[in-house]
Amino acid sequence: MGAKQQALKNAARRRMAETGQSYEAALQDVRREYEQGRIGDEHDEPRNPMGFDEAADATEYSSPTSTYVTGYFVAKGVHELADDGQLRQLIDHAEKHGQPGHHDPILCNLCDEPVVVTKEREVHVGLALREVQQPGHSKPTELQFPVWTHEGCGHTRVWSWSQLTLERRRRNLPIETSSLPPKQHRRRGRQPVEDFFAFSVPEDSPPVFYLQPGEADRHGPMGFRADRLSDGLPPLDLTRQDPPERSDWVIAADRSGPLHIEHRGMGRWYQPSRPWTTFPAWLAAAHYHQSVIFLTAPAGSVAPAVLEQGGSDLSDLLAVGRQDLLFGCRMTIQGLS
Repeated sequence: MGAKQQALKNAARRRMAETGQSYEAALQDVRREYEQGRIGDEHDEPRNPMGFDEAADATEYSSPTSTYVTGYFVAKGVHELADDGQLRQLIDHAEKHGQPGHHDPILCNLCDEPVVVTKEREVHVGLALREVQQPGHSKPTELQFPVWTHEGCGHTRVWSWSQLTLERRRRNLPIETSSLPPKQHRRRGRQPVEDFFAFSVPEDSPPVFYLQPGEADRHGPMGFRADRLSDGLPPLDLTRQDPPERSDWVIAADRSGPLHIEHRGMGRWYQPSRPWTTFPAWLAAAHYHQSVIFLTAPAGSVAPAVLEQGGSDLSDLLAVGRQDLLFGCRMTIQGLS
């Protein structure tokens, strides 16, 4: 059996366990999603334990075009990077350039065919993030490019440039090979590094729960940033702002500690391979405030040796936040009452 067919059958078995579908129905769904480009070979890129397969909380903008009404679906992560005026400009651009026969049409980034807004029920709007080294600057500049997508080609999200390039290669579209992520070299039998976590109890504040991947993102810090924006988690700079309260994000817990993290309407965002354990003062503070400040940043943001000791003042995250690589919010905690 080929690697692709085995990967699809493995995915179908997981889908069957998660949804209660029959194996045949789950396999049919997985094959259809693979053909649409919504999932790829497991051997090409493994599933990250954090996040969702599709972007969370798209917001619809409706705009009449001739006798049709096109819905523009903009992922919530895009709202963290662009204001309402900029989003309106993007939609106005689509209304102008998406007319039949326009000399400079907007193209779907996942099939390279024109997006004709008078024929589309939905147009999905995302962003691609690309770092470019500017002359005279020590740090690269982040550029943002709109990503237009037909409804049938896949839902919108925020992409890093290498993520979008890899997705285009999966669909046999032209790419710049220099923009692909590094090849993965996996050693047979090697176990993945467990993710790290830390708990702290600031004074007069909800307790803090910090979660850090044990493995570096294949697409680098920019890939981590794109994924968290697509999940709907806001970026944080703790030197300038307090974590916003998001009642739709929930941490489930019992008397031993947190159990999993979920986003209402989307399902579980993170399920640890082993139960998290914390100390009584943290649980007492979480029960008192009925909420937790959840933070996450790319692998290596805080030294693993510090996290393995079970404590940190998390001062390292101040610099991470200034680089737009710290994400989180004030989440509701349930199960402690």
